[in-house]
Amino acid sequence: MYIPRSILVLLVIIYLLFLASVDWINQPEGTWYRPFLVGFLIVLVAGWAHREQDSDEL
Repeated sequence: MYIPRSILVLLVIIYLLFLASVDWINQPEGTWYRPFLVGFLIVLVAGWAHREQDSDEL
């Protein structure tokens, strides 16, 4: 089964975000916008990886 590079990058980043969010949940203080910044970075990286694919790979 072929997994496109953009999907693979997205899955790896989501997995790493999940591991980091466990620590963020346990901290009562902290910035409220941190998960949104990480989510925005995930979208940017997945978009960048998807941009380089040929139309035949879709």
